[in-house]
Amino acid sequence: MNTRLKTLIGQINLLAKQITIMKKPLLCFLFLCSTSIGYAQTTEFTARLNSGFFYFSGESVESTSQINYNLSKEDGYTNNPYGNRPTLSYGISASLSRISKSNIRFGIDVGYEVLRSKIDLDRVSLWDGFYSTIEKVNGQTFLNNSFVNFLPSIGYRLTINSFVLDFDLGVDVANFLSSTEVGKADSNTRSYETERDRKYIESDVRGRYQLTISRDKFGGYFGFTNGIKSYKEGIIGGTNSAFSRMIRFGFVYKIK
Repeated sequence: MNTRLKTLIGQINLLAKQITIMKKPLLCFLFLCSTSIGYAQTTEFTARLNSGFFYFSGESVESTSQINYNLSKEDGYTNNPYGNRPTLSYGISASLSRISKSNIRFGIDVGYEVLRSKIDLDRVSLWDGFYSTIEKVNGQTFLNNSFVNFLPSIGYRLTINSFVLDFDLGVDVANFLSSTEVGKADSNTRSYETERDRKYIESDVRGRYQLTISRDKFGGYFGFTNGIKSYKEGIIGGTNSAFSRMIRFGFVYKIK
């Protein structure tokens, strides 16, 4: 069995475990919705294609970094992979919402997403076992973070002519599946590549603010999420502050 297949099987098993963990909060929120809006007028089920620009903010975050590279081992890593360069990300989810007669919305969204950030590379610090040298390069490192995401939300529905506007506030509870640094930089003489695990925390918590506009079965949304957990909180020493930020948008299809 090759390494890629083993990695895929491992992620599928981890995904199943994360979904099991999320059953209890999901059921609690469903019970809260059913008791709070027992006289709900409508129930809706939608599928969503999610995207947006993900990046980091905080004292540890930079726009440019370097690769530290061991020439004898032909191995290296990005000195700081937490960048503030917004990068296109993607995901898929399913949403269940109930709308009361007074147009109050209670919603639940569960899905899978890969959120990617970027930092530019301008140099490589080379170590040959005796001496250290600096070489100028041009490149980028991407930090690829995969999650199972659970979003309970509350909002208000406004109808204007044939358009439906949903204003929602929610909390993303994102369970980490993996976090991997992938970098590549080119100098005048050669290329340098990195790939390293960067998973230091088990979950992320983000406030989400979102506006959805729909008509009939189709719609789109725009929003913003603001993380409150540092992705470097498991690292000892130095300044360890790197919080997730994301400008979100996507497409909505009403199934029921």
